[in-house]
Amino acid sequence: MKSTVRTLFLLAGLLLGQGLLFGQSGGVSPYSIYGHGWVQPNAFTYHSILGGTQAAATSGLYVNPAQPASYADLRYTTLDLGGSYMGVHQANENASLWNTTGGFKNMGVAFPLKKWMGFSTGLMPYSLTGYDMLTKGTDADFGDYTQQFKGNGGYTKLHVGLGLKPVKFLALGFNANYLFGSLDQTTSMIFSDNQFNSVRVAQRTLASDWYWDAGAQLRLPVGAYKVVAGATLRNGSAISSTFNDLSYTYIANGSGSETPLDTGAAVLNQEGYIYVPTQMSIGLEFSKPAKDLPVSAWSVGFQYQVTETQYLLPFSTGTLPWLMSEPWSGPYAENSTRISASASLIPSLAFPDKRLKGFKNDIAYRAAFSYENTGLVLNQTPINAWQASLGMGLPIGGRAILPGDVKFATLHIGAQVGSWGTKTNGLIQEFYAQATVGVTLNDQWFVKFKYR
Repeated sequence: MKSTVRTLFLLAGLLLGQGLLFGQSGGVSPYSIYGHGWVQPNAFTYHSILGGTQAAATSGLYVNPAQPASYADLRYTTLDLGGSYMGVHQANENASLWNTTGGFKNMGVAFPLKKWMGFSTGLMPYSLTGYDMLTKGTDADFGDYTQQFKGNGGYTKLHVGLGLKPVKFLALGFNANYLFGSLDQTTSMIFSDNQFNSVRVAQRTLASDWYWDAGAQLRLPVGAYKVVAGATLRNGSAISSTFNDLSYTYIANGSGSETPLDTGAAVLNQEGYIYVPTQMSIGLEFSKPAKDLPVSAWSVGFQYQVTETQYLLPFSTGTLPWLMSEPWSGPYAENSTRISASASLIPSLAFPDKRLKGFKNDIAYRAAFSYENTGLVLNQTPINAWQASLGMGLPIGGRAILPGDVKFATLHIGAQVGSWGTKTNGLIQEFYAQATVGVTLNDQWFVKFKYR
């Protein structure tokens, strides 16, 4: 096991290099045509497997970016890396197909500043956009046509956060988040009659600005157990953006290439905003801490989350959303609500009387379930989603070079299945299966030795 941590750092570097060279995993959902795209979990692999029950989650080993108050409990310098691979089955009443996507997804680092204060920073996708759809129709003046919708891109989030414990049972924290990236979306109209040229509208939205979120946790010991109540708030923010819109006619050549013709209209570098909506969550976690270890023998958690998606403006140059008397009339006609529950168990710690031995009893077994009303209402039909997760946290060795020095790692492996949407009223139902893999590396820094 002596070379385990060194090997993991090498693999981490390779993963990071792959991610920077080829970009994070992309989206493949037609529902990502709306708003900012397919909004991603604000979590590294450990909490992603636990279904996002993060408001009341606290750990000395794992970084929880959705609850900055948890940084105050960090015991070691921590590096988190993760990725995923997903297969998506998409179907309507007439047809179906499979899509796949995956790759490097996120990275973060955190470390304790004091026994009562911790710091974290990390990079992960905020949203992903990816779709390619065709519809056919007939116009009285132009005859038969094919309409094509394409989109790709997304926004990335960088967080810098601080958590502290001002008094014994209370922790507070905040994140400053920098959102950046772009969405590229095109709509093309291709006429069957060759006497009419094809028409395309190409749009690009670039965003870059800061917003913040904050959290609080109340931790109460109850005998040998611990109860944590947590709450988080993401402030609704207008993100400075630039919008480009170009419409033009073109000729599609037989080889697949295109010849642009006339420009119909052009809007270049129009300054405005996209809106990150307010989000609030409350959670409760009940656990049994392991004696002299920064982990819980077992835990169960619950969370309720609401997001003001009624104000989710994709781009605006006019009145800011919080000044409007009524929500905008977009596809997000409702606020999004999400409930989730999770459980985690380490057999060797949960059942000490049974004296369980062996590697399989040191593994952390995890499960979660969530249900969400996404806020999308299409063809008078709400778009709902659910997800179920199973996973394991495998301790994969460590070593100590000097007295008091600590180095160890955990490999997170998870499988998730879920569904988006419905086939009714001409809509699309998506069923997906996802494999999630991540690694957490923990290291004791700034050790003061009594003897040298």
